[in-house]
Amino acid sequence: MKTVKKNKEIILHSLMCSVGGLLAGYAILCRGNLGSAQTLNLIDIMLGIVGRNREEVIFRVFGAVIYILGIESYILIKEKTKINLRRYSVVTDMAGCVLLAFIPPEAEHVVGIMPLFYILSIQWSVFRGTHGHNASTVFSTNNLYQLAHAASYAVMKKSKSELIRTLYYLNTLFWFNANVALSYFLVERFGMHASLFAFIYLVPAYIITFFDEKEHDREARVQKEHERIRSSL
Repeated sequence: MKTVKKNKEIILHSLMCSVGGLLAGYAILCRGNLGSAQTLNLIDIMLGIVGRNREEVIFRVFGAVIYILGIESYILIKEKTKINLRRYSVVTDMAGCVLLAFIPPEAEHVVGIMPLFYILSIQWSVFRGTHGHNASTVFSTNNLYQLAHAASYAVMKKSKSELIRTLYYLNTLFWFNANVALSYFLVERFGMHASLFAFIYLVPAYIITFFDEKEHDREARVQKEHERIRSSL
């Protein structure tokens, strides 16, 4: 237990990367869409408007609104309440995964990932890295960039800090993509109910949110200060 408490931030980060990867693979395999981000959804909205599939535009616009509502709920809770945001994100993930399991397979494919638009926008807002590292737990583009950036400097300058950053992003990408691979076998065997396997990670993540909340508050302040410094550069 002492080891878990000592390393709880990186453990929690890894658990949520695992959830993000599992649900990303699940969305693509079950619905042919990615619910983790809005880039593809917005592209499909524009293509639908110009004639590709106008009937689908309504569903996709609604999906974008749900994604925004997830972000707005995060801001509202952060600014107006004392609710533990990490616990809130984990609980909404749990609820979303249960809901996903009971959406009929024949449902319109965008409708089938509506819960993901909401819960993953919250997860992205809440779990944005640890120890001063900006790392998403729901998609990988920036994480891959940061890995390449850190690895280059670790080699060129023989920098220990850049080596640590390299290992951090390797860990992030490993857990995300390992669970994308796992989602294939789970969906093959369990179909739509494969979303429930995210509880393997969500239950321990929920428990960890109760460890040393004051320390998490300090970590959040450090993360916020790092983001402020980056934005001023």
